[in-house]
Amino acid sequence: HGQTVVCPDCGQAIGLRNESLHFLRRDRIQSRTDKLQVLVCSLKQQEITEVSQAIAGIFPCDVRSRPLLKAELRQFTALPGKPELVVVVHRNEGRALLTDRNGFYHEVLGTAWKQTRGNVLVVLTRVEPQEPTDLYDQNMLRSLSIQGDQPTMGALGHAGRVLTWGNSPSAEQLQQILKLMTKAYFHESIHATGIPQNWNKPSPKASAWCALL
Repeated sequence: HGQTVVCPDCGQAIGLRNESLHFLRRDRIQSRTDKLQVLVCSLKQQEITEVSQAIAGIFPCDVRSRPLLKAELRQFTALPGKPELVVVVHRNEGRALLTDRNGFYHEVLGTAWKQTRGNVLVVLTRVEPQEPTDLYDQNMLRSLSIQGDQPTMGALGHAGRVLTWGNSPSAEQLQQILKLMTKAYFHESIHATGIPQNWNKPSPKASAWCALL
């Protein structure tokens, strides 16, 4: 007897699993041949260009850009198109105000979290991790989360959705980006402790997010 395989979003049974074999119902899954849709956002066009180039060759994807304006950030409510992964890039030039009450990108990230079911990534450039194998500068993220009154940054970092690098990503960071792109491609809903409650929205039953394959 096999175990029932269910959609992680709507709970609908989509097949059976027997040891390493999966038997899925063709009438309840979709097969994907198109590319992942990625949207890169930043206040600076140079950061958009550099990060877009860095991630374009990792996974089959279409990378689009959305330059941001400070004047629009507080009332941000929608992203263009139907992105499946949203990357928000910030060039560190001093005090980093990223999320929560005084954060530049809080509404952008909240909007992206809702539209992609949590498939977001925050990249801080001009910030080298202490250790070459680290995904981000742990001291900086701890400081932002606790002393900087930006607990959401800590939650995103704990979920593996924050990267910091100087000029280009390390091999470990590229591997993490690949992992996040794969999750986004298969429409995994991301559940992370500490994410603002208003970033989440109820999962519609049997929605398009049941497209697992």
